Amino acid sequence: MKNLLLLLLSLCLLASCRMFDRLFGDDIVARVGGEVLYRRDIEALNIKGFSPEDSARIVSRYVMSWAKNKLLLDLAESRLSKQEKDVDDQLEEYRRQLLVYRYQKSYVEQRLDTLILEDEYRSFYDSNPHSFNAQIPFFQGIAIKVSLNSPNINTIRNLSRKADEDSRAKLGELCYISAEKYFFMQEWTQLDFIAHQLGMDMQDIADAIEKSGRFDLEKSGYQYIVYADDYVQQGDLMPYPAARNRIKEVILSRRKQELIATLERNLLNDAMNSSKLIIYHEE
Repeated sequence: MKNLLLLLLSLCLLASCRMFDRLFGDDIVARVGGEVLYRRDIEALNIKGFSPEDSARIVSRYVMSWAKNKLLLDLAESRLSKQEKDVDDQLEEYRRQLLVYRYQKSYVEQRLDTLILEDEYRSFYDSNPHSFNAQIPFFQGIAIKVSLNSPNINTIRNLSRKADEDSRAKLGELCYISAEKYFFMQEWTQLDFIAHQLGMDMQDIADAIEKSGRFDLEKSGYQYIVYADDYVQQGDLMPYPAARNRIKEVILSRRKQELIATLERNLLNDAMNSSKLIIYHEE
């Protein structure tokens, strides 16, 4: 172990690949009992392009990890009972499960229909409203952070209360030259995103919007404005556009399950019809 620590210290102090070559040559890098780590194993890391210092650190970590795993295995081999070390049955069961999983995955990938029609999206959404309760409020509208020293602060405040197209266009122009941050969210967005971007508490914004449709706050030299054109409270049915990704995941998951179920059913039927599978019933 002392020799290993000295080796690792030397690796950390390597300043170039030439030093590495002189130290190890073409032979052994490290040894734990009868297990050997060779130079070719280090070369397989493909650490070209790193600085000498970074290369030395990568090699050092690799050797330490290799040694630790070998030492832990030696410890387990010496301390566990013969029965505890007998893992043949577990390895065989894992091999079977892995082969079955890989075949099922390949089978599904070759046959899965990933096309979902709009009617199917909508039908699923309408038929499963309780599956789409909003865990976080959803929001459409504007969010602005602007300095109180901005010469446009009052105009921005006034325009932010208007939702017509011309007012929004003027507001966007002023925010572009004045605001530190601004978001015009035409698509449904979770309110925690807005809160994070503004550095505000989401619940404070939600409470204000649910009360008046608007969040206004002066803090630390800035004016924070969040105006909701549309809003869905936590616990209400999430907007259909926002639910589409989740609907897609559920529909595709069900199709995968149906494909596997069909595979298994056909496999059993074919095996019984060909007498490959015979089930004996007690009289």
